[in-house]
Amino acid sequence: MKNIRVTRTIHTQRWLQKLGLACLFCFICTGCWSKVEINERTFITTLFVDTTDNPGEIEVTLSMPLPNRLSPEGSGTGKAPYASVSATAPTIADAIEKIQTDLTRKISWGHTRVIVFGQDYAREGIDDTMAWISRQPLFHLSSYAMVAQGKAKDISDLTPVFEETPSDVLREFSTEENLLKTQMLNILAADKMNQGFAASMLDSRIKPMASEEGESKKWVSQIGGAVFRQMRMVDTLTEQEARGVAWASEKLDTLALSVRTRKQKASMSLFDMKSKIQCELRNGEPFFTIHLTGKAELISVIPVLKVKDVLSVKDIEQAVNELITASLTSALHKAKRHGADILSLGYRLEWGHPATWKKLRPVWNQYVKNELQFDVHTAVDIQFVGSESSF
Repeated sequence: MKNIRVTRTIHTQRWLQKLGLACLFCFICTGCWSKVEINERTFITTLFVDTTDNPGEIEVTLSMPLPNRLSPEGSGTGKAPYASVSATAPTIADAIEKIQTDLTRKISWGHTRVIVFGQDYAREGIDDTMAWISRQPLFHLSSYAMVAQGKAKDISDLTPVFEETPSDVLREFSTEENLLKTQMLNILAADKMNQGFAASMLDSRIKPMASEEGESKKWVSQIGGAVFRQMRMVDTLTEQEARGVAWASEKLDTLALSVRTRKQKASMSLFDMKSKIQCELRNGEPFFTIHLTGKAELISVIPVLKVKDVLSVKDIEQAVNELITASLTSALHKAKRHGADILSLGYRLEWGHPATWKKLRPVWNQYVKNELQFDVHTAVDIQFVGSESSF
């Protein structure tokens, strides 16, 4: 009898354990209480922010694809598969709420990859937008930031000749690494470390396009860079200066340059571009040395360069090195005038000399403006001089 009771007790305990596990699974597998079906969402791909003529008011424009117009290749409706919606309000949150009120789908930020600031808004400061972005859990910190020379909204209706939507064009500007590549994370980190940053500058113009049957459409180009200090745009960079900054930041993939020497006019393609920034203390003060290295292939030389003409090759290399060094030096001096550390030199100081950085960090902007010392060295090695065809 005793054995029977023990067996029953064991079976009861096992049954209760199984029942408890079953109840636990019921609570765990309840599904998503706040789910929104995918066909009830609108996925924002680009955010544009501008000022308006009314002080204290901003205009927000959202660019989004239209799922009902997206179709397989060759079966399109003939209409643009994207749209832009705008609203004005005192804050970005209020403007987005206005837009949401007029939409039939819930806004989702999980696919946003580009933020474009109008120049006037950037000069007043992008603090509000960055504070809002940092509190959005679905907003990717890998999204790219750019500045429009005029209104950011004017960029939203560019003609996507090679891509499907305007957002794809703007995203590829950064991912192709042809100029500056600035992400949300870079901006937030620069603000935390009391440093600056540079972002690509965009310009739009109307021009006839063969792809649009000769009609005049809007074309957008990268024309240089915008210098920021403490979330505020303070200066601009030329296209050549912006490329120098991108090279020093190791965010430039390839580059084509043309130079003149006493004997020749040469064009070349640069590749394998690298950067190394060294920090040392001289008389107790930080000194930064920026080394730019790369390889080149000559693609055009006038008059024709003979293979044995080594001296001419050296002259071309010297001209390229001087051009690049001058461009980066000019960009850094522009930023220095405003106390903007656009190469994050403070990071190098912190890694190499933490005690010095701890002392200078609270006043780093002023130190950059008044006392920053640096030197730029460029070494481009022409490895291929090309060949001359015989006729």
